Amino acid sequence: MRSGRAPAVLVPRRGGAAAAVPAALHVLLAGGLAAAIASGAGFAWHAALHAALFVPLALLLLPLLGRFRAERASAAGRRRLLLVLTAAAIARGFFLVGPPVLSDDLYRVIWEGRVVAAGGDPWAQPPDDPGLAALAAEHPEVHRRVGYWKLPAIYPPASQLFAAAVTGVSTDPRAMKAALLLAEALLAGALLCLLRSRRLPPLLVAGYLWNPLVLVEVAGSGHLDVLGAAFLALAFAALGRGRPVLGSALAGVSGMVKFAGFAALPFLVRGVSGGRRKAAALLAAAAAVLLPLLPFLGPGRLEEGIPARLAEFGFSLFHYARHWRFNESLFTALEAFGGSLARPAVPVLLLLLGLYCWFRRTPAMLATALLAGGAFLLAPAAHPWYLLWVLPFALLHPERRGLFAGCLAMTLTAVLGYQPFWTTPVGEPWTVPLGLRLAEYLPVAAAALLACRFRFPQEPRKARVSRPTG
Repeated sequence: MRSGRAPAVLVPRRGGAAAAVPAALHVLLAGGLAAAIASGAGFAWHAALHAALFVPLALLLLPLLGRFRAERASAAGRRRLLLVLTAAAIARGFFLVGPPVLSDDLYRVIWEGRVVAAGGDPWAQPPDDPGLAALAAEHPEVHRRVGYWKLPAIYPPASQLFAAAVTGVSTDPRAMKAALLLAEALLAGALLCLLRSRRLPPLLVAGYLWNPLVLVEVAGSGHLDVLGAAFLALAFAALGRGRPVLGSALAGVSGMVKFAGFAALPFLVRGVSGGRRKAAALLAAAAAVLLPLLPFLGPGRLEEGIPARLAEFGFSLFHYARHWRFNESLFTALEAFGGSLARPAVPVLLLLLGLYCWFRRTPAMLATALLAGGAFLLAPAAHPWYLLWVLPFALLHPERRGLFAGCLAMTLTAVLGYQPFWTTPVGEPWTVPLGLRLAEYLPVAAAALLACRFRFPQEPRKARVSRPTG
């Protein structure tokens, strides 16, 4: 029989720095970073303010590490969480009002949303298609900022439907960023539910909400990855509340926003107990995949058959996988040893990692973080916003100290990947020098290794088991 009392959660035994001081510092530094990027202050200011934003984050999180005990949630704890959420909202406002300076991807999303809304086909009609000339004349500023005019759409159908819905209201980049911030609010809510269910302190959500990389990539640049990660976090939250059918459907939608979301689906479905419930979960996931496809499989779009149509959906993604290269880390070593086999080796290695997680029965959220992190390190193109698939789920497993510390360190040093934006002349390809990449990735390895060897002050030692001698 339930007692009706609030469930116990893990909270710090001793308070660290008052939450008000880190919150005020976070807001101040976030405003400075937004102003520096919008004004074109340069790479030095960008990198310095990005790094400085980890100071309030550290002031908030460090007192939590290893000093937990089961306690009921208190009014003081709720006030600290409210301060964290308020500071995060204010910081996002600084970035929301400005244009997406560091990336033009948002203009591609807006453009393709208008193409879909106008009845066009973004997978068959690249931005330079003559049939879209009237649409380009209607939205000249958006069309001008779209990159790679000869390549058709790379985003999956759910992303296109989302973009069409938002641009039906407004084509202002701020409207799209506002919609993505609403999705991010759902992601934050799901993280709080998952932290509570795992008996972890809610303040750990600041590792995501106060992270400067997240601020820049979502509120600043408006990358769609946050939408896919939000659906995936909601899927895990639904599964944790005993709703596997809803969770599987949400994971399917995540994959149709960005294909990376599909990597978590097998691990999520495996957690469903009972044959009938598992079958229902699989059917829900299949329906969630099929429904966004239907508007793009209608009459006039299947003259060459369904396989050819599906190939159109994957054309730009395949082109990206074959030719793009930027800010790579382990891929450099793969190419040194394997030459032209390096690119085909990446999906093989990720498959092996997935099988390892499967047979080790790795929990779904942890497997998601490991696979997304592995993809980031192995891929020939590692853009900073890809870490939006790693960070939320790594924060849910602070007991995996190497993953936890390495992920936070990666979001700190990833700012070095923006050096080409500030220094490369317009029209030339972006390249991160080897020395800068070493400065970006070696501290991550060092942080992960040190965290694995570090024992928190109140973390119990493993008991030594004596073996019988005879």
